[in-house]
Amino acid sequence: MQPKNTLWTQRAWERKGLSGKIVWLLLVPFSCGFFIAVYIRNLLFSLNWRRALTLEQPVISVGNLTVGGTGKTPTCLWLARELERRGLRVAVLSRGYKRKAVEPLILCPSHDGSSFSENVADAEATGDEPFMMARLYGQTVGIGRERYRVAQDVLGKSKVDVFILDDGFQHRQLRRDVDLVLLGDDSTGWLLPSGPFREPRKALRRADYFLLTGAREEWKPFVDSVASGACFAGSLEAVALVGYESNLWKEYPLTLLYRSRILAVTGIAHPDGFYRFIRDYEGEIVDILEFPDHHAYSSSDWQQINRAARAVDLIVTTEKDIVKLVRFPFARDKLLALRVAMRVENGPVMVEAMLERIEKKLPRSPL
Repeated sequence: MQPKNTLWTQRAWERKGLSGKIVWLLLVPFSCGFFIAVYIRNLLFSLNWRRALTLEQPVISVGNLTVGGTGKTPTCLWLARELERRGLRVAVLSRGYKRKAVEPLILCPSHDGSSFSENVADAEATGDEPFMMARLYGQTVGIGRERYRVAQDVLGKSKVDVFILDDGFQHRQLRRDVDLVLLGDDSTGWLLPSGPFREPRKALRRADYFLLTGAREEWKPFVDSVASGACFAGSLEAVALVGYESNLWKEYPLTLLYRSRILAVTGIAHPDGFYRFIRDYEGEIVDILEFPDHHAYSSSDWQQINRAARAVDLIVTTEKDIVKLVRFPFARDKLLALRVAMRVENGPVMVEAMLERIEKKLPRSPL
C-alpha cells in the first residue's frame, strides 16, 4: 500500500522519476552554496575566531549528520535513564524545532513525580519532541535557540549534574564534553537542500562516539577511516502502546495490535520502521496518512483522519504525533501511539566511557 502523501523532497534526494531528477538538478547549486557556508562556519570555530560558551556542568551532545530519522530523541531518553540510574541529575537542552513560542521555556516533571499533563496544548509552544520528553518521560527540558542561556535558566530552577544537548552536533555555540553522533540509513548523498546531509561526512572527525542505527556495513568502514571514536550499534524496539484518557497518559500492551484493522498516521521523517513494528505484531494496516515531519495538525487534518478511521479498529500514530492530536476528540481508546525505545549493544560500556571523560566536572561520583 502506498502512502497518501509523498514528500517531494524525498523524491528529489533519491532522484526518483523524471520529476525527482529535475528537482535535484535545480537544487544542486543551492547545496554548493550551503557547503561553502558550512565550511566557513566550521573553520571559524576551529580557528577560535568564533568561541563556544562553556558550562560548569558537563554537556553530552547527541546529534547526527542528516535530517531526521536516526533515533536522536529515543537515544537522549535512553542516555538520560542510564545516567539517572547512576545517581546523576539530568536535564535535556533542545531547540524545540517548529515550536510556536520564541522565548526560552522550561518543562519540568510534575511535583508528584508523575509525567502526566493536563495541558496538551503546550506541545505547540514547546515543540513536539521536548513536550514528549517532559510529559511522557518525566525529563526536565530546557527549550530555546541559545542553549547556553537556556541551561542557565534551568540551573536557576533546579540542580543539574549533566546536560544532554539534543540534536547538538551542529550547535557549536555551546562547548560539549562528549559528542555522540548517530548514523542511520542515509549513508551517502548531497548536502541540503538536494540531499539529507547537514554537513559533509568528514565532519565526523569531531565526534567521540558513534551509534550506528542503520546502514552499519556502509558506515563502519568510513568511520574507521576518518575518525578515532568508538562505534556502537543501536536499534529501536517497540515496547508498548500509549493513550491519553481522563487527563492521564496510560500504557497498553502491544498485543492490542494483533489482528486489529489499523489506520497508521505519521508525521515523522522516515515512517517505514513504524509500519514494520505494527506488522511485526500482526496488526493489519488498512490505510496510511503521512504528514511532514513535525507537522502541526489542524482541524481539517483531524477531520481527514476521522473520515479515514471509520472502518478501522485503531488509529495508531507516534508519540510525538499523539501529543499534538489528543486535543481533538476521538472515539474512546481508538487513538494510540506506538512507544519505541533505543536498545544499545554494549550500552553500559559506552556510558561508563562517557562518565570517565566527564568525571572531573561532576560534583560527585556516580552511584
